[in-house]
Amino acid sequence: MIRNLLFIMLGGAVGSALRYITGIACQSVRWLNMPWGTVVVNITGCFLLGMLLGLGERYTSIQKDIYLMLTVGLCGSFTTFSTFAADIFRLNETGHFWLALGYLTLSVVCGFLLFVFGHYLIVK
Repeated sequence: MIRNLLFIMLGGAVGSALRYITGIACQSVRWLNMPWGTVVVNITGCFLLGMLLGLGERYTSIQKDIYLMLTVGLCGSFTTFSTFAADIFRLNETGHFWLALGYLTLSVVCGFLLFVFGHYLIVK
């Protein structure tokens, strides 16, 4: 367990640094005033985690600590949105379409509302 945690922490350090670098690299893009750093991180993270989960399914001989470092550590710190997308995918793949849709809706709506409420509590 300690070894797994160390590998996850290593991946997390790399993922958070990559997130920061990506944000800086995207600051100069002003098209549509979109937060491009976040967009790029989220869609890239989803693609990467999708590939990694696919590799994990296809090649079961991948070392667990390396797999955890890349999925939980790297992708988890690069973007939790990728994990969110993977959760929705898994729910739908196992025949729980409505649960997946509920999870998606609940997470987005409640996440945004609680963000606004938390901000309001501090600013007002």
